[in-house]
Amino acid sequence: MQVVLTQFEGIDNTPALPLAVGRLVATARKDPRLAAARFSIHVARRPIAAAVDALGRPDVLGLSLYPWNAVYSLEVARAARAAHPGALLVAGGPGVPRRPESARRFMDLHPALDVLVFSEGELAFRELLAAWQAGGDLDARLAAVGGIAFRPRAQRDACRLTAPPDRVHDLAETGSPYLDGTFDALLAEQPGVFASAIMETNRGCPFSCTFCDWSLTKKVVEFPQDRVLAELDWIARNGFNNVIIADANFGIRKRDHDITRHLAALKARTGRPALVYFYLTKNDHERNLGTIELLHEAGIACCVGLAVQDFDGEVLSAVKRDTIQTGEAMRLREICAARGIPTLNELILGLPRQTYASFARTVVEAMPPYPRHTFVLYACRLLDNTDMASPAERERFGIETRRCLWRSPRPDWDPVLDEHQELVVGTRDMPVPDWRRTYRFAFLASALYNLRLLRVVLQALREALRVDLVDYLGWLCERTGDAAPGSVFAAVGREFDRFLDSILAGGAFTLPHPAAGPAPRESAEAVVAAALERPDAFFAEAEALTRRFLDERGRDATLLAEAFRYQALVTPRRGQTEPVTLDLLHDWPAFVAGGGQGTPPPARPTRTTFVPPPYAAVPDPALFMSFHLATAGAGASTGEVRAEPLDVHAGAAT
Repeated sequence: MQVVLTQFEGIDNTPALPLAVGRLVATARKDPRLAAARFSIHVARRPIAAAVDALGRPDVLGLSLYPWNAVYSLEVARAARAAHPGALLVAGGPGVPRRPESARRFMDLHPALDVLVFSEGELAFRELLAAWQAGGDLDARLAAVGGIAFRPRAQRDACRLTAPPDRVHDLAETGSPYLDGTFDALLAEQPGVFASAIMETNRGCPFSCTFCDWSLTKKVVEFPQDRVLAELDWIARNGFNNVIIADANFGIRKRDHDITRHLAALKARTGRPALVYFYLTKNDHERNLGTIELLHEAGIACCVGLAVQDFDGEVLSAVKRDTIQTGEAMRLREICAARGIPTLNELILGLPRQTYASFARTVVEAMPPYPRHTFVLYACRLLDNTDMASPAERERFGIETRRCLWRSPRPDWDPVLDEHQELVVGTRDMPVPDWRRTYRFAFLASALYNLRLLRVVLQALREALRVDLVDYLGWLCERTGDAAPGSVFAAVGREFDRFLDSILAGGAFTLPHPAAGPAPRESAEAVVAAALERPDAFFAEAEALTRRFLDERGRDATLLAEAFRYQALVTPRRGQTEPVTLDLLHDWPAFVAGGGQGTPPPARPTRTTFVPPPYAAVPDPALFMSFHLATAGAGASTGEVRAEPLDVHAGAAT
């Protein structure tokens, strides 16, 4: 029996070892009934005919469907059915609908498929293979496999659902592709393809967030610890610097600190891994801090993701996230800031019960003046199996969506077929016009704060001048809509309109900007590219508008000019490769590094020198901008700042 499994590359996900199909293969190989089966794994997108040719002559073809590869995978299935009419075609993964009506409709839409596997697939797929290999009455054998839908042989237009799926309660029953040779063979066949290793230490999530499709039940089940440690050993031994731990809540189990200590020991012994990415458990900042400190002390990079999504109580209740204590995340954020550990808040625009006012406040809450903090902003995407995507929830909250084109950030990468995302563009509490306004606010904040376009100015306004950033950013958004023709702010406004019009028309939600090359960009990146095409004009306009904002409210603007001078100083310019020095009346580097003490910058004259980053020497404007956006977006250094006390009487630095 020739068994071929696919987990095709996604639009913009990291090229990692294909854990899902790897576990399917390793679990099947453990079964003596399947000892004679031969397995192969395919991940590369290529023209459909070539992809089908590469499959060989499968007896069973398994397709792992994710939002980022479903369109392509299903087209491969259609072509494979024509080429191999006798093969059994099986689809599983998060892209397979689990609601009975949706599953039947999915089978109708995709007649090439014979079987759908719901939820966890290792044991169900193993039983499917055994049923196929045994021959005889296949329908009767398939009917005995729980958690699937299949087409009866005698009635191909029908869809039969078996007993509801059950959890894999003993994960020792599954196999490890790291330890049984599956991934050794894959690396030998496809060298240099995989940049990261992805693994699970446990499976399941105790929370019930309506926008998330993570698990069948709330019960968390552990993989055997000796296996987890052996898999980490394999990952380091095979040269992987990046490890992705795909647990819903790493740190939730007491043993997770033992796993973290093992990672630290591996780093000391082998120099790997260099980076570990994970989602922390939600309600225990002390345990999370222990995890972070172990990695930090070992020299393993990690960014502390604080998956809050929203700070408003009504919103959290509407998405069943009110059992998660946002205060825990905020305490951890403060501790990490004090210790120089990077953090990020994850926000989702378009959740039920959000309003413009509530989400604007949430965005500002996610913008503390900590030097190593950012926030990540997602437009809410409906995933088929989530509670939020159910007909009842759509009706309850008046959810309006668009099916939007999903472009790869790699302009030279051919997706063969385009994938799509269903984005929320309005709800009963945030109608489409309000959603447009909120989108503009949130992504302008991202450009100014995350991509550092006016980050120093924002800190000065809040910490020194006591300005409410909700008021300021909202006012500035309005100015992008009524700016004078030909101004930089008018160009920024056109960028927002271009993105919003594309999304609402069902087009792409990322678009290229000529100043940053052919790669599709998020709107915040396009705004920065538009602003820094004419940096001097941008800073002059932004300062004039900010002074007008303060004057209209009778607020003191004494520090404003110097805040903008310092902001302009530390913003890299193409071709400016030599250090630039500025004498200032205040110690702005100390103010920024201090992370927000609620006080003005120290009133001590300071000679400040900015050493531009190496990419400032890049002659091509679009390539320079691409480097700058990538560097700022990653939270990396966009230049070095040096400060010396200035003796104003002697006129020299001391």
